[in-house]
Amino acid sequence: MHLPRGGWSASGALCVLGAIVIALGGCGSDEVEGQSCDPGERLNPVSGRCVEDVRSGPGADAGEDADAGGDDAGNLPDAGEDADAGGDEDTCALDMDLQSEAVCQFYAHSASMLYLIDPFRLTIEEVRSVPEGLFDIDTHPDGRLFGITPEGLYRFDASAESWELMEPLSGLANPNGLCIDTGGQGYLTSYDELYTVDLESGAVALVGETGGGFSSSGDCVIDKGNTILMSSAPRGFSQDDELVWLNGDTGEGSLRGRTGHADIYGLTAAWGILFGTTGEGKLLRINPATGVADELHDFGDIVFNGAASSPAR
Repeated sequence: MHLPRGGWSASGALCVLGAIVIALGGCGSDEVEGQSCDPGERLNPVSGRCVEDVRSGPGADAGEDADAGGDDAGNLPDAGEDADAGGDEDTCALDMDLQSEAVCQFYAHSASMLYLIDPFRLTIEEVRSVPEGLFDIDTHPDGRLFGITPEGLYRFDASAESWELMEPLSGLANPNGLCIDTGGQGYLTSYDELYTVDLESGAVALVGETGGGFSSSGDCVIDKGNTILMSSAPRGFSQDDELVWLNGDTGEGSLRGRTGHADIYGLTAAWGILFGTTGEGKLLRINPATGVADELHDFGDIVFNGAASSPAR
């Protein structure tokens, strides 16, 4: 969820609901126990819904950590590692076969709706409404999706498409970013501070201040190397958000660079790529080393408030 320049907006601007990340990579069959799809459809294993089958033929399972590779590899956190073992036709990547079986989606959200975004096919699917005042969301390595609101910590049950209030966030009233590392440790960003959060008890502890005039624009993200990155609100006369690295032990921030885009309220690490979603409905690909962002697609009037990473990043 975003933290507006000067306070919270009446619409409950959010930092993913501010991301719903999480997007799962992998392939599902067209049937699960007790449910099957009509001819011409397939089961989306993330949302549990039958969707149009755009595949041209059978394929192997898709890996969750495939990197895009190719000339664009310089924009990836760790290009060339964890390549998908199932073959190029089932790799989640910018140059993937769009007719493959690979399910490449992550969660993102607006003030009222949870979405699934496929950043390669450039599609978006509504999942369901979100709790009032949802600030942000992120995915645990075990696949569970969590969200934060002023009321407390929520968990999303994908099978029932329902939100469950777990615990109040004791010790912090208005965080706007949620991110979870590969070991399951949760972190929250709020203005110029970084906190840890226990995803079972909701207990919050201050890590430290970011310094440097950095202030959370709406989200933080942790890649599979456990690097913490944050979108930071513009400083000085700039209108662009900045990408900032955060020290997980002290909270101290270090500038990676200007993104060239404003209102980046959602960050997602998925398939070795860093994505961003904005308050203007844009999907971005962000260079994690320089902060420079390229627009991949414009989803129109959707105001994205947050996003979640894939479990394996």
